[in-house]
Amino acid sequence: MRRYRNGKVAAVLAVVYAALVLVLGVISLVILLTVRDPILLTGVALIAVTFPLGWLIWWGWHLVPPQIENPVLLTVVLAGAGLLQAWLIWRIFRGRPVPGDAL
Repeated sequence: MRRYRNGKVAAVLAVVYAALVLVLGVISLVILLTVRDPILLTGVALIAVTFPLGWLIWWGWHLVPPQIENPVLLTVVLAGAGLLQAWLIWRIFRGRPVPGDAL
């Protein structure tokens, strides 16, 4: 396994970000599925945390056909975008491989 210059720090940062996205996503889903008339401040927080993909998904959501326009699906897509961004954070911030480290 390769070691990277900032591998541990990048991994911790990515895991914390992914955990925040998952917590906000799960709380939003619980509120959506249990409350009759939900006011989703956690959904707004999820959109803000998943910037820039979250904003693009939010503004492009009107292009989704009305048959599948569901707030639960939107929350799942936003959480998926946040997890993708967590992976990108790890890939970008881990740095270059440590020289002399074997595969």
